[in-house]
Amino acid sequence: MDAKNSEKKINRLKRIEGQVRGIARMVEEDRYCIDILHQIQAVRAALSKVESAVLKDHAACCV
Repeated sequence: MDAKNSEKKINRLKRIEGQVRGIARMVEEDRYCIDILHQIQAVRAALSKVESAVLKDHAACCV
């Protein structure tokens, strides 16, 4: 994994971390369940993209 790709993944993960903290706040504030579920779905999609990027890098350099 080169430094540029690694930095992109770290930035994505930090953004996801912020989203998860936001979801926790929404739960604490007893926000509308559907809104919380939409945010959870967004986090899952973002994690899936990071997962794909890691797998792609692994296939390119380690296999």
